[in-house]
Amino acid sequence: MSPLTIWHYLLIAVLILLLLIGFLVSLRTNSKFSVFTTISLTLMLIGFFTWRSINENVYIVEVSQLDQERFYQSEQIVLKGIVRNVGNYPVANVIATVKLINSHGGVGGKQSLFTQPSVFAQIYEGDNPNFKRQTVEKEELVADYLNPGKAKPFTIIMKYPSYFKHATFDVTAKAAY
Repeated sequence: MSPLTIWHYLLIAVLILLLLIGFLVSLRTNSKFSVFTTISLTLMLIGFFTWRSINENVYIVEVSQLDQERFYQSEQIVLKGIVRNVGNYPVANVIATVKLINSHGGVGGKQSLFTQPSVFAQIYEGDNPNFKRQTVEKEELVADYLNPGKAKPFTIIMKYPSYFKHATFDVTAKAAY
């Protein structure tokens, strides 16, 4: 778990203050338990989404200097890059998500909307043994602890489907909290 920031402590203080106010308000009503339960559940919901929002906006990492290498004999692709903490707070774990997409070239090598395989087809063809997925995703832990402004190199090795004609890839990184 990443270290808590001043924003986390501020959220906890505000939620405790609102809970105390809700408790005092519920004491003045006839149905004390239901009012207190409603206020508590509402504050828990607000706290959950606010906590997630704080984590997404405080722990910021980015991927740079991506390089790929494909090994045809073992049908693998090796992706190398650097993950950097661009936020102001340390990040405990960084998870990279690699998404390989089998892109069918359109006119002039550009991708076309009409040549892309349908996601709708992937939903219903997943049980068919002859069906070949057109996207492959893999998540991997690439850094354990990153201080602000620091970077670490990473390497991800994943299987490359032999039926892919020309694959494009997208690598994104996020802080795990």
